[in-house]
Amino acid sequence: MIYFPYFRGRQYDLQALKAIAQQQILPANIIPIIEPVRDIRGLPQTVAAFVDNNQPVAIIANPTVSDYALTQQKLYDWQAYRDNPRLIVGHILTPTLIPDVLTAPTGHQTLLVARQYDELKAAQQAGWLTAPDYLLVPPEARIRRLIKRPTVRLFDHAWLPEHGRSYADITDGFFSDDWSLAKLYGDVGFSDYTIGGSFYSEHGYPARAVTLHLTYFRGDQLRIHRFVSTDRADFKHPKEKFFQAVAQLADWLPQQPLATQTPAAKQLAAYHTQQHFPGLGVVKRLSLEHHLQVVAAYFKTNFPEKK
Repeated sequence: MIYFPYFRGRQYDLQALKAIAQQQILPANIIPIIEPVRDIRGLPQTVAAFVDNNQPVAIIANPTVSDYALTQQKLYDWQAYRDNPRLIVGHILTPTLIPDVLTAPTGHQTLLVARQYDELKAAQQAGWLTAPDYLLVPPEARIRRLIKRPTVRLFDHAWLPEHGRSYADITDGFFSDDWSLAKLYGDVGFSDYTIGGSFYSEHGYPARAVTLHLTYFRGDQLRIHRFVSTDRADFKHPKEKFFQAVAQLADWLPQQPLATQTPAAKQLAAYHTQQHFPGLGVVKRLSLEHHLQVVAAYFKTNFPEKK
């Protein structure tokens, strides 16, 4: 069983991944995927952290959610690590994709992300889909009927509140048991956009509340708990709203099993004691670190690496 957590290459995503790589806690069957969105120093630094610590990581060579791919001269390029076998070069299936890139050199692996049914059907008819080592597809019944090779289902579990609702309406709920579906359908693994979701905005968007998201296991079910500031009247005072939310986290965390009390979660709770506001970017980084720490511990127990 392989887990491919999918990240857009925002600064805090890369910071979380770099920290996790340096902690050396991920088993080899958890392989983060990075889709670059900005030409920033953290991108090659993060890739280097994985390959230097002998941990696999995948990077999308033709990102589609930002203008990164249109930048001809990269200041901070990851290509210097392309020859390292721990780096899996991935591509997104688009009408302009050249099929030759799906065949990896000896000792390397490739990955293909196919999000559109029509493009996937055309690629299958052209005989392209046997080349990549890993094929990521949406969890749709029509795609399951179309594709005959083992795949990886790419899920989006993040819930964005609709108009008139907020995270305060659902503070705790189910997040994922995708590994169960993977076993049921004979998939080689599963993938998701972690707690960030697939939606990408270049500049983010304002929120009336500050919400902290922590995943945790209850038995074999991955759940998510949301700690929401009580002040949701306007878009002001993020510092005060953070203290409202983190106070709830600090009360909740000591009551949880030790597996939930990760180093990242403890660091978040410590900000309540210290009455320190580190900035929302750091909060997002620690929330992502916590998610990977929690899932890594579960995998080591339930899906140990084959020797």
